This record gives sequence, C-alpha cells and structure tokens, in this order.
Amino acid sequence: MSMLSRLSASVALPMLLALPAAAETTVTLTEAFGPAANWALHSDDSWLAMRAGCYEGLTRISNSITVEPALATEWKQTGDLTWEFTIRDGVTFQDGTAVTAETVANSLNKLLTAEVPARAFSPTVVAKVEATGPMTVTITTVDPLVTLPGRLASPPAAILSPAAYTEAGINPVGTCTGPFKIAAIDPEQSMTLEANPAYWGGAPQIAGATVRFVPDADTRTTMARSGEAQIVRHVPAYSVAQLQGDANLTVSEVTTPRVIQLLLNNKTGIFADERVRLAVKLALDTQAIDDAVFEGLYSPAASPFRPEELWAPKGLAAPTPDLEKAKALLAEAGVAEGTEVSFLIYNTKKELAAMGEVVQAMLAEVGLKANIRLAEYAALEPDMLAGNYDMAFMSRGYLTDAPEPGGFLAADYSCAGSFNISQHCNADFDAKLAAINANPDPAARNAGYAELAQYLFDKTVSVFVVNETAFDVNANTISGYVPHPLNYVGLSAAIAPK
Repeated sequence: MSMLSRLSASVALPMLLALPAAAETTVTLTEAFGPAANWALHSDDSWLAMRAGCYEGLTRISNSITVEPALATEWKQTGDLTWEFTIRDGVTFQDGTAVTAETVANSLNKLLTAEVPARAFSPTVVAKVEATGPMTVTITTVDPLVTLPGRLASPPAAILSPAAYTEAGINPVGTCTGPFKIAAIDPEQSMTLEANPAYWGGAPQIAGATVRFVPDADTRTTMARSGEAQIVRHVPAYSVAQLQGDANLTVSEVTTPRVIQLLLNNKTGIFADERVRLAVKLALDTQAIDDAVFEGLYSPAASPFRPEELWAPKGLAAPTPDLEKAKALLAEAGVAEGTEVSFLIYNTKKELAAMGEVVQAMLAEVGLKANIRLAEYAALEPDMLAGNYDMAFMSRGYLTDAPEPGGFLAADYSCAGSFNISQHCNADFDAKLAAINANPDPAARNAGYAELAQYLFDKTVSVFVVNETAFDVNANTISGYVPHPLNYVGLSAAIAPK
C-alpha cells in the first residue's frame, strides 16, 4: 500500500451531519483508471479528484463551455497583464481552514513552482500570483492572455488547503472544497467518498459514493447492466446499442471537443517531407475507420475541431482517400515500396488498437509497412515527446487546458510546446497564436484559431482521423447525472435517488 493509501485510510473525517432520508443513498461510479502519480497537480490524478466532486477552482466550465464563477465570484482585467479575482466569502476547506486570498495564492503558487507545472497554469504563461487584499487575488501573466479565467477552471488549478501540500506529495484527503470528501483511497481498486454537508453550493443529496477503477471497457459495460455501478463513464461505441435497449438505463451522448489524430514526426524520418505526410492522409478512409471501429457513431475529421464549432475552418471536409495519388507522392519523395515506419499505440484506450490494425492495412495498400508497438502510455510517452518515433495515435481533448483551443494549439504545435509530439515548429504559427491570445474580441480569436487549424490541415502536420463522441450510462434509479463535455464533472451535489 502506498504512503498516500495508508495516510488516507487512517485520516479520521468529521461525522456527517444529519441528512434527509433521501440522502442515505450511495452510488458507485466507474473510472477507467485510479491515481497513478501520487496526486501530482499536472497529472490525470487532478481530473480524477475533480470528477470525484472534491477539487474546485476559482472558475468552472459549464456544460455549454462558458466560464462561470466558482470559488471566485467575479474577476476583471486591470491591465494588459494583470487580473483581479474576488474570492467567495464564507467557504471553508473540508479540514475547516477558511478559503481566503492567502490560501488561494498559496495554492496557485504551489502549482507554479511544482516540479512539473500544468500546461494551463505554468511559469510560461503566469508570472506572479499575489494576495492583494483579504479576499482579492491578483494574477500577472507573462504575455497578454484573455483566456486566463477559463484556465483557472482546469483541474490542476484546483484550490486546496495548505495541508494538502506535503513532502510526500499532494494529499487530497480533507483538503478540498467540493461537495464530496475523500474518506479512503486504494489506488489499485477504488476511492470512497462522503458527502460534504457544509458545501458552499448546498449539501449533496446522496450520502456518499464509491469510485471503482475499472480499466476494461467491457467490464464497465457489464457493471452498468448488472446494476453493480449506477454511473459508468465512457462505454465503448460497440456497446451503445445494447445499453440503449435496457429499460433500466439511460445512455447519454456527448459530442466532446476531442479528436483522435495520427501524429507524424515532422522533424526526422520520412514524415519530415510534407509530401509523405499528405500521402498518409490520402491513404486513409476515415469514414471506413469510423464504421469499422466506432459503429459509425463518431465522425470523420478534417481539422482537429468539429465543423460546427465557432473556431473550425469553414467548408473544410474530411479528405477523400486517393490511393493512386498517395503512391505517386511517395514515389516523388523517394520512399521505396515496403518502407517500414514505427507506429506507437497506447493500450489504455481499447479502440486505438483496433484502429491501428485498420490504418496498418490501409498504409500497406500504398506501400508503407507500419510496425505497431502497443504498450501502456507511460512507456511510450518519453519516446513520443523526444521524437523517437515515426507515427503515433493520440486521443486529444483540444479544450483540456482552456475553454478555447489556444492552449491546445500552443502545447501541441508551437515551437516550445510542452506536448509537441509532432515536433512541429513554425515561427509564423507561433506569432499568430500570440496575437490571438492577446485579442479581446472572441470573433477575431475564433477566426484566428480557424486559420491555424486550416494550416495544420494544409500542411498535414497531423492527420486528424475522427472527432470523438462520448457515451455515459446511468441507472434510472438516480437523477441529476449530466456528462460534462470537457470531462471535468462526475459526482455532483445534484445527483439524487429517484
């Protein structure tokens, strides 16, 4: 058992206050994975704690992807680089410590000085955080950044009690502000939560919950059908029809701002040649991939963005496969028939392996031999970030760091991007993105994002394969569960027994 597990199991939480009879209910929710990084702020562990109803930020993102007040009630830009946030009165952490400007500044500064800062809130974008009044925090950015309020809703920017920051790492037990508090953690199996009756947003309507960590998608589906779990997140597309036929279940469909892309190494190897990258794009039949792997429930992609979104290039359609042109481009670039390329696929998203086999067969038709390496993401990421690969699949949310795609474009495609697996670098691209970040006009920013997305398509920096759709399931014995498009919300105070 890890140090955090022993600590979590031994922490005595205050007794729950008397709850209404309806709130005696508990629910079980499934997550694909448990905490894997000792709750490091930059890691997926922060998303897990936010979906557990524990972590909260100064702001939050609504289901319509707008920025709303949370632990801050209002904010304003006081200069080109400065923002002032007013902290909500009367909020306490679950350990009884008051939420003040000092505790907020402490939390955000811990994030800034973390060994691995979060993309949404790092020293590359934020210069300083100060408590400038008892309930006022001033944040100074490195460059003008109009999307700062939305970035503060990102799970790594959660505000935690000073007690959360220990020499052993982050301890989320009793140090959050949300509607549920963590009672115990077994990183391999589950997490137990209890209602926080003192929650500033109103007491939860259930007494608590168990979050089960279930990596296998088929097992999660079975748990939904058997009633073992009342909320099952992200069931596979091939199970949707079966689940929709169960009168005891509700299946929710969310058109997420997420894309599965084939990343190509733009710096070294054969994909440094734009003609070869275009040949790969023309070799793929994305509609056939959608039909074969996702039951036609996803949608073929052109750019990273869904075509109906405000920042998507207008009139851009998924490319039509053209095998003869692909072969001609490869020949023109001097790529011999049977040339081998490495193809990295992580096994934590089951459908990617099936997609890989389909793509492998399609590339073989134009003379490329893709050698698939299937492994856990943690084993592949060092090579991907270092550029020691040719091709790799990536399921990527483009609003993960902010409710606009600027954070994604910077992290994945700017010269200094922290997640620039494609090894792409273009000074004009970076300059245009910097101008977008400083522009207060949303319409102008959207037009700028669309221009950059069009560039990614035209240069085939990556091949965008399908825009994802998420399917969550809940038992009809509960109400109030609403999937979140950015994957930020799981348990909430609104969940109640029917």
